[in-house]
Amino acid sequence: MTKKILLLLISLSAVVISKAQVYTAKSGTASFYSEAPLENIEAISNSVQSILNTATKSIAFIISIRSFDFKKDLMQEHFNEKYMESDKFPNATYSGKINEDLDLAKDGTYEVTSTGKITMHGQEKEITVPGTFTVKDGEASLKSNFPLAVADFKIEIPQLLFQNIADTVAVKVNVNYIPYKK
Repeated sequence: MTKKILLLLISLSAVVISKAQVYTAKSGTASFYSEAPLENIEAISNSVQSILNTATKSIAFIISIRSFDFKKDLMQEHFNEKYMESDKFPNATYSGKINEDLDLAKDGTYEVTSTGKITMHGQEKEITVPGTFTVKDGEASLKSNFPLAVADFKIEIPQLLFQNIADTVAVKVNVNYIPYKK
């Protein structure tokens, strides 16, 4: 599945490279935070990949579920084996369109939203997420914070642990884009 998504991302950029500015991010970060009565859970990944086509306003992300790093090894093991089933569902992806106009050739800050489909744990859901692009001296960065409901992705939480994991987790994504070069 990862190869299919990467091929799709490359194809997307190749088709429109002559007409649009395509940007890539090869090592962004994603984190999530779950506040719960018994214990807060947080993890971070430094393996977010993304591609952005400013002409079509298309944006896509892929992240390996196993790339999330936890403070406690047991949390990481449970996350991958019991909840996310990382061997069966190794990646989370997002593919969508930016709703507002965006000109990454001009310095400034751009508040945007993107509507698209997130696929995680074998489930697909349409979402709209906010983001802030900051452009300075030809470099563009994107920051986004949004909630995700665990139940939307059929991630089952055992009754004994319902106080350990929140129903909704806070997600943060930060990526730095560079112009795509053949």
